[in-house]
Amino acid sequence: MPSQPIRLTWGETRRKLAHMAAFWPALFLPWLTPLQSLGATFLLLLMNVFILPKLAHGLYRAEESGQGALEIILYPAALMACVIAFGSAGASDVPHMLPRVTDAIPGGGAAVLGHALPASGAGKPAWYLPVAAAWFALAFVDAGIGMACRLLPNGAALPWNPRKPALAVGLGAAAAFIPAWLLIHAASALAAAPMLAARLPPAFASGMAAAPWPSIALLIFISAAAETAWFGVADNLVIPFFPCALAPLIPNCAWVTQELLGPNAYWAPAAAAFGVAAYATGLLTLGGSFLGAILSLILILANPWLFAFLGGFFVLGNLATRFGASRKRALGIAEARGGKRGAAEVFGAMGMAVWMTPLVHLANNATAPGPALHAALLVCIAPLIAKTMDTVSSETGKALKGKTISLRTFKSVPPGSEGGVSMAGTLLGLAGAVILALAILPLGWGGFRDALGLSLIALLANAFESYWGEWAARKGMDPGAHTNVLMTLAAAVLGWLLWIGRY
Repeated sequence: MPSQPIRLTWGETRRKLAHMAAFWPALFLPWLTPLQSLGATFLLLLMNVFILPKLAHGLYRAEESGQGALEIILYPAALMACVIAFGSAGASDVPHMLPRVTDAIPGGGAAVLGHALPASGAGKPAWYLPVAAAWFALAFVDAGIGMACRLLPNGAALPWNPRKPALAVGLGAAAAFIPAWLLIHAASALAAAPMLAARLPPAFASGMAAAPWPSIALLIFISAAAETAWFGVADNLVIPFFPCALAPLIPNCAWVTQELLGPNAYWAPAAAAFGVAAYATGLLTLGGSFLGAILSLILILANPWLFAFLGGFFVLGNLATRFGASRKRALGIAEARGGKRGAAEVFGAMGMAVWMTPLVHLANNATAPGPALHAALLVCIAPLIAKTMDTVSSETGKALKGKTISLRTFKSVPPGSEGGVSMAGTLLGLAGAVILALAILPLGWGGFRDALGLSLIALLANAFESYWGEWAARKGMDPGAHTNVLMTLAAAVLGWLLWIGRY
């Protein structure tokens, strides 16, 4: 668990204020397309990787230079995931939803985790509103709780997190209502100004017509719970993840689909069975099984076949982990806990696929979901296929005798080195990716070109992971679950650019 100061210092206050100030680009989302927003968040990522360390040394904690720098990098990376999770062309064709949406709230919007989801003049929902809601949670809920826990470090702690005083968490979460109120009233004033109203996007005014305070409270509650539920993954990932992944499943959201109460719900027990079986067979720890069951349920409610791809990943990954286990143990490079994966590893493996499930719900709500739905499903499985290649190549490469090299220097490195790759492991990992990718053919999700696209995305994402993993290790950054998240994010972004733009 990361360390944190006992009291609120000026340096920590400055960091939290910068954390909140980083929300300002979200104010421009109404004027940007999803692709432009992705580009903007990617520029923020590059800035945090290369420029911020040189210009803003005061934002980095001296006692955790590597981990602190990683968390700053993960901030815009999480925003990139939020943008592509809701930036779907499938959202642009929902006329059959409009009566339900406009009846939900008198102002013409449906509550979506802290915002209204209006219909614009062109009949399109404001895709950016859930993205802005997740961004708001990352900027203000996280900072508010962090500051409150340092101001009030004593008192009864939360049962699941002894480092979080319950009173401080409650006060910090409640403080997030202040910027929410200010933002909504400022936006309402802008929408009401005669000189400005004509310059605002059509969806903006109707979106501010009714402040959905119950949804804002739900957003803050979910985000606060995520902030306190430490399981080895940085807050900057889990806080925006849960609002995004849960948004389509919350009543009164415009993306609640018939699948939630329809055929998909009958598969829900499979998620619990997966968690129990994974724990009983030693695949996952207790925490990993619990989180895996939750994430599996979200996949199932989007589309049960996504759960089948998850099963394929676990089968291939487990076989690769057990392959050559005695040699890996002898070399001291076998997986910890006898190959059991914990909650952090589970999130790194399947979190990004779950993060992309709003695309599926958006496509399901389109008038003609067909191609858009298939594109959304391909984006969802791209991270799983990339992670399959990563696991198979890593585990088999460590077990087989052969030369392991660094892609950065092309020099030989010991087996199991961060970023090291071997020819045999790479080929076997690619074979595993191809096996999963070809499963889209009988499902009708795409053709051989799409399967080839998934395989190439897996190859590119793993090449990125090798470069990043070695660089992050040299910088003292955690090379574990967070590297997997960034690798699967690369796969999701590449899939989104390849398929979603068609429709």
